[in-house]
Amino acid sequence: MEHSDRGMGFASDRPHPRLGKSMALANGTTDDRYGVTRRDVVTALAATTLSMSPIAVWGLIHEQREGDVHLAQTVETLLRENVHGVFSEPDTEKRHKAIARLWAEDGVFVDHDARYEGHSGVALAADGLAKKFPNWVFTERGEIQAFHGVGKLDWGFGLGGGEAVITGIDVLVINGDKIGALYTFLNPPKK
Repeated sequence: MEHSDRGMGFASDRPHPRLGKSMALANGTTDDRYGVTRRDVVTALAATTLSMSPIAVWGLIHEQREGDVHLAQTVETLLRENVHGVFSEPDTEKRHKAIARLWAEDGVFVDHDARYEGHSGVALAADGLAKKFPNWVFTERGEIQAFHGVGKLDWGFGLGGGEAVITGIDVLVINGDKIGALYTFLNPPKK
């Protein structure tokens, strides 16, 4: 016995209001008794895809993967340049130029102390850290993980050339090609 969902009230069987309420017939007239359903559209799209050459389909897939790779590379670059060029940079002028280059104007930095908004807020946080911990730098600990415009960097913070005294992670959310938000989490101190 053949199973069919037609006529059983499934949403995919009902005409979609934006897809049209009549069917064009071969003789050029229309028949208002039949409407285009979602199933009809999906079937047409599948048939179109199957009729495309494998090279064209691969091109579409490859184009999407290249976009994902570019986005991941952008997130990785922003994480690295931020940790080294902003929060490890001892020179205030260089630090502020890096903030303007890396951060969206409405970017948000959140750590355990406060929420900092915009370039001036990020500069306030980075300047305060540099003043409180002169000669301290951030080091990367492990591989950066990045996907879909979000990335995570494990870091250590301590005297340049020394062992990390404080460790944590930064989680970055991209906005265009700049940092839209950065959330910093500190690891508990070692006992």
